Amino acid sequence: MPSSLRMILPVIAMVPLAACATAYAPTVSATRCDPARHQALVGMNIGEVYLPPQLHYREISPGQIVTQEYQPGRLNIFLDPKGWIARVSCG
Repeated sequence: MPSSLRMILPVIAMVPLAACATAYAPTVSATRCDPARHQALVGMNIGEVYLPPQLHYREISPGQIVTQEYQPGRLNIFLDPKGWIARVSCG
């Protein structure tokens, strides 16, 4: 194997790893439901929202059946038919 190819192969092998290391900053950094802070999500498309992994949330589409148990730290994200966030609430 030519020496130039031996030098390039490790660099090529690292390219996919670099893509995996890209992390997105959360759109809202609160890790528990906070109506004042999460209100900023209203009007955004759910596809462009990044939430912290610690945040317990559920996306609720129009007509979707949801359970009624109350969890104060959970964020409820109500979507319109096209995936835009219409409102948010806790519980």
